[in-house]
Amino acid sequence: MSQALATRFDNLQDLCVARLRDCVDPRTGRFGRQIRDGAWASTLGTESLTSSAICLIGLSRAGIPARAVVADPVALCRHLAARVREERYPGGLGLVLWANSALRAAPPLALLGEAGFDPAELALVARNLTTMEVAWLVSGLLHAGLPSLRPACIAALQELESRLDRNTLVFRHAGPAAPPQHRIRARIANFADQVYPLQALAFAAIALGDEARRVLADRCGTHLVEAQGPLGQWWWHHDARTGKVVEGYPVYSVHQHSMAPMALRALAVAGGRNHAAAAASSRAWLQANELGIDMVEPSSGIIWRSVEREEGALAHRLRHARMLLGLPAAGPSQPRFRLNREIRPYEWGWLLYASAIEGGPAPAGHIV
Repeated sequence: MSQALATRFDNLQDLCVARLRDCVDPRTGRFGRQIRDGAWASTLGTESLTSSAICLIGLSRAGIPARAVVADPVALCRHLAARVREERYPGGLGLVLWANSALRAAPPLALLGEAGFDPAELALVARNLTTMEVAWLVSGLLHAGLPSLRPACIAALQELESRLDRNTLVFRHAGPAAPPQHRIRARIANFADQVYPLQALAFAAIALGDEARRVLADRCGTHLVEAQGPLGQWWWHHDARTGKVVEGYPVYSVHQHSMAPMALRALAVAGGRNHAAAAASSRAWLQANELGIDMVEPSSGIIWRSVEREEGALAHRLRHARMLLGLPAAGPSQPRFRLNREIRPYEWGWLLYASAIEGGPAPAGHIV
């Protein structure tokens, strides 16, 4: 990261912490509030569970006491494990395991029990998850670092690798055992299905001393960078069968400032190629994008969520349907764009994490 960018993100740190305090829902203690349409609102679905885990990870890696934001981070971590069980959302388990290790909150096996899982079940659980969620599970198990969890970790890694098309180096969105809504679009994967697996493979190379997985991560990282847009964009939807980008938009700020840079940094730490130039271009998009605006409000710490196509609901649904069917995109040759005035808690959490890992060796509880 350039000195100018490092200074810019360092200056945002206090504001990130202040906004994360705003994200805490006093009713639940979770990071359950976000900005939507420019105003504060409750998060939707399982967002408060995954965002809470990511925020705890980011605060820990940045060296910020989580108690500066939430009253009892250890209790929150155990609460999140219980919510995985109560909400029947195994996809969030990996992030909760990772947060637990970062905080050293509870013995990992005890946390698994609170989430309702036996280690022997995790290989079967992984088959039903999206690729992003399998990558989270791998990362969580690697951070737990228990020999007794090694078989589950290897099984999850194998499941993750089974999603990769070795010809195109694009991960599918889901496997054959996934629920129908994910299986039907398995070949059309999103950027999260690419970047979290890259990070997980890099973690595996480091934590397990696994040279084969370092090589695989290196190949995936190179392909990811080759697909980067002219302004540093990370495009949204990819066809695993052809390897092509099938829909570029929205372009998400969190991909630009955190998710891609943190995965590429993990790859470099693992001994892979250094893609610092791609990460710098990625972050530069925040100020040099399709709208010609600064996505960051330096006075508030808000980083607006995305640049998206300006089109009606019907046009959007038709575009999405054509994409899922593998048909060529239809639309104007010179599309118009608009700003999505939204930000979710995890975006601040990953910003803290991604900035921190550029600065020095990993502390206890972290791989990078």
